[in-house]
Amino acid sequence: MLIRAKFARDYNLRYISHLEIMDTFRKGIRRAGLPGAYSQGFNPTLNLSLSQPLPVGMAGGGEYLDLELTRPINGEGFKARLNSFLPEGLKILDARYIPDQTGLKSLQALLNRAEYHISARGKLKEKREVLIEKLMAKNKIIVIRKRRNKPDREYDIRPLIFEAKVLKDNKISFIVSTGSSGNVRPEEIVKALQTLEPEVPDHSVIDFYRSGLFVEKGDKIISPLTDQVLEER
Repeated sequence: MLIRAKFARDYNLRYISHLEIMDTFRKGIRRAGLPGAYSQGFNPTLNLSLSQPLPVGMAGGGEYLDLELTRPINGEGFKARLNSFLPEGLKILDARYIPDQTGLKSLQALLNRAEYHISARGKLKEKREVLIEKLMAKNKIIVIRKRRNKPDREYDIRPLIFEAKVLKDNKISFIVSTGSSGNVRPEEIVKALQTLEPEVPDHSVIDFYRSGLFVEKGDKIISPLTDQVLEER
């Protein structure tokens, strides 16, 4: 049995690393007296896993965790008890108890879509509608990725960008592939926009926000907390 929960990591915790977030959850779960299961061996650890790590400096509003349990607890109870022991800026938004985890995919194997918001500045802010239209009209978007101890490699990220639209407050939203099937970094999208308009400024990691992680099903993207995802093993 396990509990799957959606959480938000706010801007004031954006400089906390993935491992520190894991440690914060472990402490919160222990202090809340929640029935988390531990691994066996000389150094037992809480059987807790998180979705794809957020880069240091980036906040997120739709992250996920899985926690194995030793006894049942309902989602609302888990949410209320754990939130009482989490620091400001880290909050459980929703949770579901899953009585049988047999065949359930891990979060990192399951989640394959990410939505990013970019706070547009400079020429990107001025020309965002036109640039987005031009970007999505391209057949190929080649980026160069540097690899440790290996030659740089070219990637075509266009097939991995599924949606782009302009939001309010000068923000741009992109839905892209994430996980083992392919990954697009938001800074690569800005680099691609610079090939269309050289005066688009570089954007740092604090200009990006990961609003959610999802599962692709047909022509839709859905939450990993939905019945459709939890019932398909």
